[in-house]
Amino acid sequence: MDYKKHIEKTNQGNHFMIHNYMKLTQMWEDHAIVELEVQSESHNLFGGIHGGVFLTMSDCAAGAAARSRGQSYVTLSNSFEFFRGSDHEHIRALSSVRHRGKTICVVSVDVKDGEDKLLASGTFTMFCTGAADVNC
Repeated sequence: MDYKKHIEKTNQGNHFMIHNYMKLTQMWEDHAIVELEVQSESHNLFGGIHGGVFLTMSDCAAGAAARSRGQSYVTLSNSFEFFRGSDHEHIRALSSVRHRGKTICVVSVDVKDGEDKLLASGTFTMFCTGAADVNC
């Protein structure tokens, strides 16, 4: 798989990620990293980074890790825990496949800030829909 091409395709074609200022920055077999430069739109009512940002980044990173072997996946379910907020302007979601079956892929994701502090963590169950011939 040409990871560089897949990263470019994702960053140009995934309008949801573009709208939320997220970028797939790294991808290799069974792993992916999604990063975000925090914007004013990323904040909640109290001025912190909205928890939905952590969850959204994690879902995107989990999907990319699942797709890293050339198949397309959608999210079936997830469990997610929030540990702390952060005032850093840069956060990232690091994903790693824990189990890959014929149709199900389980991916763990950690969200960290610029000081490498763990902000949130989750597990995503992904369902394989076939060959990846879509705009990621």
